[in-house]
Amino acid sequence: MSAPATRLPIARVALLALLLAAGGALATQAAAGDAPRAQQPHDSGPDRATVGAPLPAWSPGELDIHHISTGRGDALLFVFPDGTSLLKDASGKTVEAAPFSLPTRPNASRPPGEWVARYVQRRLPAGSKGLDYALISHFHGDHMGAIVADSPTTALGGDYRLSGITEVAEHVPIATLLDRGWPDYAFPVPIRNATVANYRAFVEWQVRHRGLRVERFTPGRGDQVRLLRDPAAYPSFEVRNLYANGVVWTGQGQRTRALFPPDALRSSGTKPTENKLSTALRIRYGAFDYFSGGDLSSIDEETAFQPPAWLDVEPVVARASGPVDVMKANHHGSWDANGVPALAALQPRVIVVTARADGHPAVNTWRRMTSERVWPGAREIFITGVSPATAATTYGVERAAGSQGHVVVRVEPGGATYRVYVLDDGDERMRVKRVSGPFRSR
Repeated sequence: MSAPATRLPIARVALLALLLAAGGALATQAAAGDAPRAQQPHDSGPDRATVGAPLPAWSPGELDIHHISTGRGDALLFVFPDGTSLLKDASGKTVEAAPFSLPTRPNASRPPGEWVARYVQRRLPAGSKGLDYALISHFHGDHMGAIVADSPTTALGGDYRLSGITEVAEHVPIATLLDRGWPDYAFPVPIRNATVANYRAFVEWQVRHRGLRVERFTPGRGDQVRLLRDPAAYPSFEVRNLYANGVVWTGQGQRTRALFPPDALRSSGTKPTENKLSTALRIRYGAFDYFSGGDLSSIDEETAFQPPAWLDVEPVVARASGPVDVMKANHHGSWDANGVPALAALQPRVIVVTARADGHPAVNTWRRMTSERVWPGAREIFITGVSPATAATTYGVERAAGSQGHVVVRVEPGGATYRVYVLDDGDERMRVKRVSGPFRSR
């Protein structure tokens, strides 16, 4: 288990014990001296990774899910069993400054989008010419790259600047790009800011000059993102579009239903925030299931204002997914997400928190994620980065299975078992810090 970022003083440990006794049972977490889970008898095959050595390359039949640690937001690289690739989000510069934001990993010598591109280049299957798919979950800078004063202009000849996804494409060609807003970027109202305007200029130039294909992410579909090289070899693999823009999959065929009342969207009153419009998907491979929902959140007002119930989108999307083996925590583990109803529906064995700021994960969210009152059974939580402030205020976070580094989920061929690797994010050598598993898919 990774060493905690900051050890709690004895008085705080005592306070934590009192809190846990009052608050109910917590899920059993692996302690620092626990035997590695690789000793479990249901291993489907030898583990090719060695602690201290670089993570071995993806092999055909495996599903790799990389939660790339940049300290600046989400960047998830998927390598599917036949070698098809998907990048979901590309963390870039954001407008916040320290101490709220975490430092860029591995260091500030390059912008976050370039670090993501270099990571992708190292982990794509041999012979790949670029990314098959890229998906922007929603239009916030920590998921697509904010345009700030020093964002450079592309060297490819277009009239747009580089940050996040636009910087990734500077180094790695993208074949198909999906987002929630194409082609008009006007739901529920026209999106007008410098970051989205720059993104639209990037899309238009890439379509004209590099043959980029752009599509709106369509809830309900199970074929919009698909295996492109050898689909017949992996009939149990599927990427299911669960949700976007207030539309959720019903679980039957490609049918969907709308969550937002049309009258509410037309009025000048309450509107869904950008986070609540995030795209969500479920990846299924045999018995293995994975959930990623961008920055989906629950009802997020804790004041006298009572928001309408239709804004509580997170549990509805979680129920559309059903139980999963692994989930990326919604909204970086913030206080307003990963609510009790959503976690009870997903019941993950493994949670990955893609941190980018102090309070990731928040103390109330951590307690929900670790409580067996929410759902029974063991679980392990991996965090890409724990700041000193988070370590000092989120009681119990020192028991996370990982507290700093890239988190890679590798599903064995067929999907019956999977392991979780924490990789050193202090350089680009991809060295394994910890191996957890194998876990049996449910």
